Amino acid sequence: MRAGIKPDSVVAAAAAIADRDGWDRITLASVAENLGIKTPSLYNHVEGLADLRQKLAAYALANLKDQLHDAAIGYSSKQAFIEVGHAYVQFVREHPGLYEAINRVVSPKPEAFEQASDSILNLFIRLMQPLGILEEEAVHAVRGLRSMVHGFASLESMGGFQMKEDLKESLSKAITYYMDGINCSRIRQ
Repeated sequence: MRAGIKPDSVVAAAAAIADRDGWDRITLASVAENLGIKTPSLYNHVEGLADLRQKLAAYALANLKDQLHDAAIGYSSKQAFIEVGHAYVQFVREHPGLYEAINRVVSPKPEAFEQASDSILNLFIRLMQPLGILEEEAVHAVRGLRSMVHGFASLESMGGFQMKEDLKESLSKAITYYMDGINCSRIRQ
C-alpha cells in the first residue's frame, strides 16, 4: 500500500470522482486509480463499494451541514432561511456528486450521517423558534422548505430555469413567500 493513504483519503478520492464524473462512476477501481494504488489495497479502508458509498454519504452530509451552519451565522428570521437556502443550492451546484450521495444513502444509515442529519434538523428548528413555531410543527415546515429548495436546486441543475430573471432573487423570493405563508397560517390558527 502506498504510504499516506488513509480512510479519509479514500473518501476524498470518491468525492472528487462523484463531483467530476457522477455518482455512478464511483467504483473501487476508479478510486484506486485516483489514489495511485491497486484496488485490493482499498480493502484496508473500506469493506467494499457499498461501504465506501455509505462513508461518502456521511462525508457529504457533514459538509452540507457545515455550509448550512456557516450560512446561518449572524442572521435571524426570514433572512436566516434565505441565507441557508442559498448555501444549500450552492452546495448542490459545487458538489453534484456529493449531493447525490446524500440522497442515495441506504438504511441502515451510518451513525455520522444520522448525526449530521440531526444537526441540520436542529438548526432549522432553532431558526424557527423566534417565529413561534412549535417543535412538532417545525418538522413539517422544515420538510416543506427542504422540498422547495431541493426542487429549486434540481431544476437548476437540469437547466430548468431559462428565463432572464436572476436565480438568486427567485430563490430568495420563494423562501420569503414560503415563510410568509407559514406566518399567515399561524396567525389564522
